[in-house]
Amino acid sequence: MRRLAIGVFMLFCGTVQAGGDNLPVGARFAGMGYAGLTLVDVWSIHHNQAGLAGLERPVAGLYYQQHFLSAELGHQGLAFAMPLGNGTIGVTANSFGYSLYRETKAGLTYAMRFGEGLRAGIQLDYMHVALGEGYGSTGSVTAELGVQARITEKLWLGVHLFNPNRAELGGPYNDRIPTVLRAGLGYTFSEKLRMTGEVEKDIDRAERFRAGLEYRPIEVLYLRTGVSTGDVQGHFGVGLHFGPVDVDMAMSWRAQLGATPQVNLNYTF
Repeated sequence: MRRLAIGVFMLFCGTVQAGGDNLPVGARFAGMGYAGLTLVDVWSIHHNQAGLAGLERPVAGLYYQQHFLSAELGHQGLAFAMPLGNGTIGVTANSFGYSLYRETKAGLTYAMRFGEGLRAGIQLDYMHVALGEGYGSTGSVTAELGVQARITEKLWLGVHLFNPNRAELGGPYNDRIPTVLRAGLGYTFSEKLRMTGEVEKDIDRAERFRAGLEYRPIEVLYLRTGVSTGDVQGHFGVGLHFGPVDVDMAMSWRAQLGATPQVNLNYTF
């Protein structure tokens, strides 16, 4: 079982990035194919920090996912955001992996809105990678920048840049953290229906594309679906809204490796 877990882990790592990748977090985003550059959500702290500037109240969130139903590929995180006037401060931390390989990330964010049609955010991150059984560990500091801009009453543009300083992990890995630029659009047809789409470009890899839909048939229920490429994945999600509490659940499916369930719990103060 241990060898099987390691084999799945290596295959998984080969299909994403090297150590220090900005792994996606948040079940709402996962249900929409991770096409969330224009969304306003506490988990925008992992996708586009500018989205935090659209929050009106403090929000705290907890998150967990299990890649391909493997306990060794568990990914958990927390986030908190507090609006202060025209700005919002946020903190986040998450961990991925197990005793033989673990990535951790901690971030401090400030986002600000400029009128009703422009938001911007910046985040400083500490990335850490550790290998078990004495193989060592290393860490590095990097940054993220994000912008959301309203083009029309219903159409928003989102742009996000991860690791603009081209930080390196160094240590025993001598590896550079990926630098990734993402841009996308979000269109709100009505209070019940929203569509998003985006493209991602790692400077060392081919482009990736994502698209998602969010439908709210009744006040307490959200239904979501999406698709993402590189490798192709299907995404499905459900959100439940109970006053200050939001529960989001999602499932991503990759043909070669299977299902990845995800859930997060948000509380709005």
